[in-house]
Amino acid sequence: MTVLALPGRTALGDFVPMAQRAVSIDEQALIRFRGQPGAIGGYVRLPFEVLAGRTVASPAEEQTATRFDITVSATDFLAFAAHAPALRTTPALQSTPGVDSLARRDAGWLAPLPPAQGWVRRERVPDATIRELVRSGALLARDAESRTSQESLLSSVVLTVDEAPSGAPASTRGEPVRVPLGPLSALTRMGFLPRDSDAAVDTAPGWIRIAAGYGSTYVATSRSGLDLLGGLGLLS
Repeated sequence: MTVLALPGRTALGDFVPMAQRAVSIDEQALIRFRGQPGAIGGYVRLPFEVLAGRTVASPAEEQTATRFDITVSATDFLAFAAHAPALRTTPALQSTPGVDSLARRDAGWLAPLPPAQGWVRRERVPDATIRELVRSGALLARDAESRTSQESLLSSVVLTVDEAPSGAPASTRGEPVRVPLGPLSALTRMGFLPRDSDAAVDTAPGWIRIAAGYGSTYVATSRSGLDLLGGLGLLS
């Protein structure tokens, strides 16, 4: 077990709400941080092959040229974040074990992350439309008593974008985007979709992204992209 100190401590505080919601769905949830100069991306794996994530800018005083890719327990990260204000103002606490450092869980997340670039915007969907689709799915979920029924419901296509926009790569033209319920439900469950806003449907090779004001959800278009995860939390 490797213990590390996370860089960009102030920016990492912006991932606390996402980690809290992930733990409310799965107490064993992991959170993966991918850092690059000027920004940090954070991702959590949710049930039924859905990823959720957001990217925040690092404060100038904490920016580093070092790139990193680190996975930790979301529960441990929340404990770390709870001490962050004291750590920033009390240097004596900066070496306290278990407070300013975390155990790496990289081996628990071997699946790839979505690409950082190469996304094509396919459509914008009003939040009212997304919430109605999720609400309808939740009503159907009341009769879904088994994990298999939940999986079938969350993987069912509830939104189709028919055409690629002008200027999109030729490889994407003529291929409709079939969006399952899972990433839409996760978008609202994670609190990423502001009221009276909209969300974008984006595609990249092997991925669909639903991008909203406070974060995005992702689903791989091939089952090799993500492990099938347990739990029935997305529609609760």
